[in-house]
Amino acid sequence: MNQRDHHPAQPGGKYVLPFAFTATTRAYYRLWLVNVVLTIVTLGIYSAWAKVRTQKYLLGHTTLDGGRFDYHGKPIAILKGRLIMLLALAAWTFSESLPLLHAAIALLAIAAAPWLGVQALRFRLANTSWNQMRFRFSGSSADSYKAFAKSWALLILSLGLAWPWATQIKQRFIVSHSTLGQARLQLQPCAGALYRAALGSTLAAICYLLGAGIIGGIIWQAATLSGFAHGIAVQFGRATLTQLDIVFFAMLAALWTMATLGYARMAISRVLINHTTLQLAALEARLVWSLPTRQMLGLHFSNTLALLLSLGLAWPWIRIRTLRLQLQSLSLRSSSDLSTLPLHTPLNRLDDARGDELAELMALDLGW
Repeated sequence: MNQRDHHPAQPGGKYVLPFAFTATTRAYYRLWLVNVVLTIVTLGIYSAWAKVRTQKYLLGHTTLDGGRFDYHGKPIAILKGRLIMLLALAAWTFSESLPLLHAAIALLAIAAAPWLGVQALRFRLANTSWNQMRFRFSGSSADSYKAFAKSWALLILSLGLAWPWATQIKQRFIVSHSTLGQARLQLQPCAGALYRAALGSTLAAICYLLGAGIIGGIIWQAATLSGFAHGIAVQFGRATLTQLDIVFFAMLAALWTMATLGYARMAISRVLINHTTLQLAALEARLVWSLPTRQMLGLHFSNTLALLLSLGLAWPWIRIRTLRLQLQSLSLRSSSDLSTLPLHTPLNRLDDARGDELAELMALDLGW
């Protein structure tokens, strides 16, 4: 293993094993730009290679306790999965004029979701490693259907009010069947913390609404006092000014929606991560994500504002900035260092990306 920095966490002899992220915005911008250009030139074919290059760069610049993460996915496997995804999307689009066929495809997609989740997780974890050790997902399709059925039933019967319990059921299935080498991950009970995260997300939505309103009010007032709005109306007509007003309010709505959803997703992820443990014989460790709520609020509002004002060109900066902030506040608190984990584990390779790509198409929330 690489040389590590161990920081005692408590008098009980525990260690804080830090994550580190060394990627730079400049290098990622170059990678992103090349990926976009080649994907456009090849009519999307290069997107599979773009995904592999991006994952290898981001994971390759992420370390835990001195050990480096890596990505092993094959572009050809991902390309095959994306071709199947395109066929599924085409079938869905062309069936819109045939209601019965459209409904049948929708029901088939819902019925296949648990199976697709298992296939996606197997591919993602099998092609991710830390310090030469592969992750692995051992969950079966049968267990997946049981977990998803319980989760969905609880959501429907409670009219959505029991979503933290439903989320816990699904995530416990995913986490408890995930391993790193011979170490198994576990999710501790966290429904109460998820309810608190939901309350915090509601308050964040109110804050973002106020922020978007203040920014919109300032811009609106400036346009009025400067005579800009009047000039547009005189030069191009009142209808054009009305259209600009609609676009303006749509951008404010997008700012509020994207910031709120981004905060809510991160708040839920923070709860799930803080209730995840790693266990192997005498080794007991838990993940700790200490990102303050105040930083999360500012992060998502400023990210969304930068994304809208730059018309999407700020995305590489946003992604690196967000990952750096997340990983700098993430650590593994362990009873010992990770030298007890075996360096060499059986090869766990999976080159079937069909489930992964279809899961992305259906926006399945798999937590990994």
